[in-house]
Amino acid sequence: MPAAAEAQQCKRCHAQTSAHILRSTPHCVGCYDHYIRSKCVKRMESYKIKSENPPITLLLALSFGASSTTLLHLLDSQIRAQKHRIRYRLKILHVDERILDPSLPASESLEEVKRRFPQTGGYLSARLEDVYDFAAEETGLERDGEDGGGKEEKLKTLLQRLPSPTSREDLAAVLRTRLIVALARREGCSGILWGDTTTRLADKVLASAAKGRGAQLPFEIGDGPGPFGITYYRPLRDVFKKELVTYISEIVTPPLLPLCVGFSSTPKHSAAAATSGKNITVGELMTQYFESMEAQYPSTVSNVVRMGDRLKLPGRGEEEDSCAMCGLLMDKGGNGLTLGAQEVVEGGERRKVCYGCMRATHGASAELSWPVLS
Repeated sequence: MPAAAEAQQCKRCHAQTSAHILRSTPHCVGCYDHYIRSKCVKRMESYKIKSENPPITLLLALSFGASSTTLLHLLDSQIRAQKHRIRYRLKILHVDERILDPSLPASESLEEVKRRFPQTGGYLSARLEDVYDFAAEETGLERDGEDGGGKEEKLKTLLQRLPSPTSREDLAAVLRTRLIVALARREGCSGILWGDTTTRLADKVLASAAKGRGAQLPFEIGDGPGPFGITYYRPLRDVFKKELVTYISEIVTPPLLPLCVGFSSTPKHSAAAATSGKNITVGELMTQYFESMEAQYPSTVSNVVRMGDRLKLPGRGEEEDSCAMCGLLMDKGGNGLTLGAQEVVEGGERRKVCYGCMRATHGASAELSWPVLS
């Protein structure tokens, strides 16, 4: 029990001894659990998902981190409580990204999650390089190109040609999103559930702006219609990550922490200990910054998210172009800049790319064969 909460009465129920300080208020274990659950339930209710016959299907993107695993746990409880008034069913998807980092969780970890939540929904797994399969389906081309080899080798070659760790992180995230959306479509899902917390959304705001993707923030942090005809939901957007770390390790019984094999309290690249910034990505810097910021200045983290929420997409005209790489609306932010022509060449055909993708690929060591084209 934290010293600050020791021997204090819970300020919620006024009946139990407090176990943790939550939002500057002592909470017992039961009230802490109720607080986290109520945040998720209220946000899900705000989406006004109606009961239909058959119920709609939502895809939950599971990374085995603290946030997405907690979201699965909370939705499992909600689904079991629906009984005869079922509003939605779940598909749980894990994307194996060990091609980027061998230390990342393998899809085999999904078996442990299945045993914990056997009735929650259907479970799916895919590898990041499977995005090449969907590229072939959409274009009718195998897209072997000059690289040859299998899809794993193609993706490795693509990433190696990018100019920096930040570029690789950025475009790997683009491919991950495109793959998740493609799988959601294939499974007949009408929406995708992301485990983004307030902390995660705040680091997305600044990281996206730094990478030239500020125009895409409404899709990166908002709830509502996504760019590919599928709705995005973020039920944990009102909870801080530090609150979920306490929740998975000390509140839930049995603890969820053993299932969170993708969670680590120690960053892979520490900004404080680094002698050079070459191996630290913009995303890692922002994550470390806001995870330290939320401990002392949580209101500042919330304000960053509120600032990002004010950004709205412009009305889309019938003739508006989409980026050939990320598939999002062209922001025209590269006009007049000298990073290079706002286009890529694919099969002799020139296709336009947005400013963020142009930034990420500028300085590549060779021509890129992109697996997804809009």
